[in-house]
Amino acid sequence: MMFHKINRINRVYFYFILFSILFTSVMFVPAYARTTTYFSPKTNLQNIDIHWLNKSLKVKRLYIAMYSFTDYKIAKDLLYLAHKGVKIYLYRDDKQMKDRTDKTYILENVRNIHIEVKRDEGFWNIMHNKMFIIPGIVFREGSANWSPSAEGASCYRGNCGPSENQDNNATYITDKREINIALHDFYRIWGRKSNIVIN
Repeated sequence: MMFHKINRINRVYFYFILFSILFTSVMFVPAYARTTTYFSPKTNLQNIDIHWLNKSLKVKRLYIAMYSFTDYKIAKDLLYLAHKGVKIYLYRDDKQMKDRTDKTYILENVRNIHIEVKRDEGFWNIMHNKMFIIPGIVFREGSANWSPSAEGASCYRGNCGPSENQDNNATYITDKREINIALHDFYRIWGRKSNIVIN
């Protein structure tokens, strides 16, 4: 009789502690922390990227590592942000910058824009990230380069249908721990001594 009473008390105690732990962990998860993924061409990722990029106006910092960059509309938005005082750090790939449609030249010699390039050493040694980081706000990553066809925003000869675009994705992460991990890695690649400094 006494044994069963002790077991019942232990069970109640156990469930009370378990509930307390679960309640505390839920309470301390930030309400704003979320991960959202969009897919092109179903969704126009260009519009979503620009929406998030403009949030850099709050913190005046923007870190970008982008493999292909042929999107004129995004290049113009980066110019706008730089003119509004956002310090932009753009990291590119050596070979991709030599593409005839690359838009990096628009951002060269612009105040607040800093550009470094990974010096490719061998066929496979490329900078293949497609990401941007706004400290404390968002980390964007995924397969979508900054080209209209990759972002689902391409229109050739007036045709803006899915056949003109690639299948890609972009994920937007607002968890501060994940943002800081991405930022730490950005500092690592930006700090390479072999980088080519443009701005």
